[in-house]
Amino acid sequence: MTIFSVPETLEGAYRGAGMALAASNEGRLLALKYLCDLLPDVDSLECDASGQVDAGILDHPRLAPAVRELRALGEVHLGVCCGWEFMVVAGAQ
Repeated sequence: MTIFSVPETLEGAYRGAGMALAASNEGRLLALKYLCDLLPDVDSLECDASGQVDAGILDHPRLAPAVRELRALGEVHLGVCCGWEFMVVAGAQ
């Protein structure tokens, strides 16, 4: 399980607990976009039997612009923000 600290440079983007997309490069978190803003009609994501979120959510057509923007910065991850940390639950490059 990968956990990133949310840096002060993302203070304006960080809004507390919630599912988010993030970009990282060389072990640093560079950007955050909350799923509630990108998919406002989705309350939660389903997990498989092992508790993993399907990384295929990153291919959702409504997420495509955000994923492209984040991908330009580095690796794209789906995860949970809480306590100024971002915990990765799925990712794609």
